[in-house]
Amino acid sequence: MRIREADEGDAAAVAALWTEAYAGVGPEGRQEPYALQEYFAVAASAHVTVAVDDGGEVVAVAAVLAPGAPGRSVAGPGEAELARLAVADRARRQGVGRALVVGAIEWARGLGAEGIALWSRPHQTGAHTLYESLGWRRFPERDGDDRDGRRWVFRLDI
Repeated sequence: MRIREADEGDAAAVAALWTEAYAGVGPEGRQEPYALQEYFAVAASAHVTVAVDDGGEVVAVAAVLAPGAPGRSVAGPGEAELARLAVADRARRQGVGRALVVGAIEWARGLGAEGIALWSRPHQTGAHTLYESLGWRRFPERDGDDRDGRRWVFRLDI
């Protein structure tokens, strides 16, 4: 696996990964597939990285938004926000998600962020285990709801 910055040629693969990871999965969450325009909207304000396999296929993606960047939904002042981490089923349990999250933390730290926040659905327990293993803590006082259901907030001091 190799991690690199995403580019516009990755848009379709990233939208497909987000759809696989989030659309119609679990009791809450998004129901419709992701469109290419959503990749471009995220990429316009976030640092997006992808993991590619030995054949060059995108198998994972993560986006991180700088403190104050548009598009953040749960980050507070001075916090970056990790968003849309997705790993293809066939690439799970190989350390790819962990590598992307660690890279996002390092990127946010390099910007001088004091912390990094994210939100996750309650049923995404595998992701919660990953975050907690890296020192993230739940912040239930910042939990909320959106049109697709409940959002749990996690935060890491950096």
